[in-house]
Amino acid sequence: MSNTKLGFVIRDPWYDFGTLPSAPNRPNYIAQARMGGLLKQSGARWVRLEFQIDGDKVEAEVARNDYFINEVAPRYGLEVLGLLGFGLMRAQDPLDPQRGLVAPSAGTDPVYGGGVNSYMRAWLDRARFVAQRYGERVRTYEILNEMNRLPPSGAGVPATIAARLHTKFYRFFRQVDRYGPGDQAWRDGVKIIFGGLHPLGTGDIAAQGYVSDLDYVYQLFGSDAFSSYRQTYGTAPIDGLAHHPYPAEIRLSLRRGPRRPDARWEATMLVYRLDELRKVLGEVGQPELPLWVTEVGCNIATVGESEARQSEFMDQVLGMLRARPDVAAALWFKYEDFPPATGPGAQRWGVVHIPFYSGPCPGGACYDVEGRPDHFREAFYTFRRLAGQGAKMWFRVVSPGPGVIVRQGPGESYPPARIGENPVVLQPGYELGVDRFVAGEDYKGWNQWAHIVDPAPWGFVHLSNLEPASE
Repeated sequence: MSNTKLGFVIRDPWYDFGTLPSAPNRPNYIAQARMGGLLKQSGARWVRLEFQIDGDKVEAEVARNDYFINEVAPRYGLEVLGLLGFGLMRAQDPLDPQRGLVAPSAGTDPVYGGGVNSYMRAWLDRARFVAQRYGERVRTYEILNEMNRLPPSGAGVPATIAARLHTKFYRFFRQVDRYGPGDQAWRDGVKIIFGGLHPLGTGDIAAQGYVSDLDYVYQLFGSDAFSSYRQTYGTAPIDGLAHHPYPAEIRLSLRRGPRRPDARWEATMLVYRLDELRKVLGEVGQPELPLWVTEVGCNIATVGESEARQSEFMDQVLGMLRARPDVAAALWFKYEDFPPATGPGAQRWGVVHIPFYSGPCPGGACYDVEGRPDHFREAFYTFRRLAGQGAKMWFRVVSPGPGVIVRQGPGESYPPARIGENPVVLQPGYELGVDRFVAGEDYKGWNQWAHIVDPAPWGFVHLSNLEPASE
C-alpha cells in the first residue's frame, strides 16, 4: 500500500544549529543529512517540524531551517509540514493575560484589523515571513498546536481567539499575499490546517467549564471569524483539521478502558473518536474536510509500555489510519527520544535513540553532534513495513577504511557474526542490501553496524560508511 500518508514528527532543525564544533554558526549539516537519510530508509513521506523564534532576530532564527527544507527534504523525497505554533513566540506565554495571545486587544490594527493584540500581530508577521521565505517547499502549514490544552494547567486558548488568529493568517495567505509582488501562484498548492487538537480537552473533565475537543470544533466553526470569512468568500478558512488521538487521553475522556494496555482496543478507540470528529464536521457543514493526525505515538517509559508494545501499537494504529480515506496524513510522534531520558517524566517516544545530555545547547539538551542513533527500536522496522518498503534497505559505500570491513558470517546479531575469516574491504560506490541495524563495537565513537543480506555471505558494515541508495 502507498506510503504517501505516513511520516514522523522530527527533531526541529532549530535545535541543531551551531552544535557542530567545526561549524559553530551554521546548520549542523551532518546531523540533519543523517536524519534525512534514515527517514528515507524508514519509508516516511511526511515530516513535521516546528518553526522556533527566540528573540527579535526573526530572519536569522527562521534561517536555521533553510538547509533541511531547501536541501535535505527534497534530496530524500520528504514532504514538509511546517508547524506555526507558539514556538514563533518562544519568549512569551500565550496564556499571559497581559501580554499573551489571550490579552485584550487595543483598537483596530492598521494591517490586520480588529481583535488583534501585540502578541497576535507579531505572530502573524512572523508566520507570513516564514510562508513567503519557503514558498512551495513547505507543502502544508499547521496553525497552533494543542491550543485547547496547554501544560501544565490544562487551560487552553479560547476557540474564538484561536479562530481569529487562524482566519487572519488564512485570509492574508489566500487573499492578500496571494496577489503580492512576484509569482505567488505556489500558494494555491499549499494547505493550511488547524490544530492539532488535544483529545482530553480544556480543563478538568469533571469541573464546570470543561470543553471537550469536540466542543472546541463546534466553537471554532461557530466563531465570528469563521462565519465572517465564509460569508465573504463562500468557504470556510480551513483546508484540514488536525487531531492528536493519543489513547491514554482518549481513554480518560471516555472514562473507560481495559485493565491493561491493549493495542487493538486502543485502535478501536481511535476509530471511535475520529468517527465522532467526522460526525461533528458534518454537522458544521464540513463533511468532506480532511483529517490530519499530526501526532500519535507511544512513550515506552510509561508504566506498562515496552518496545514490543510500541511496535504493536504502531502496527494497529498507523495501519488503521493509513486505510482511512478521510485521513490525509498520519505522523508518528516521534523520530527521536527527547529529555528527560530517565525518571518519572522520561520521554522515550522515538523509533531511534540519539544520545544526549543536559548542557548549554538550544533547548537545554546536547545531542550527539552528528545525530548518530545508538539504538533502533523495533518500531522503526514496523514503520518501514507499514510504509510499503521492502525487506531490504539499500545503501552505498561512501568511504573506505577500517569501519568498512565486513564481519563475515551468518546471524542477525553483531557478536555471534564475528566468526568469519578474511574480512572484505568494500570500495566507495558499492551497493548492498541491509535488513536492520545492530549494536557492535565502537568505531569513531559510534556502535551501529548494518546487517548485510545482499550480497551473501552475510556480514556487517559500519553505518558511518554508508549513505542511502535508490531502492
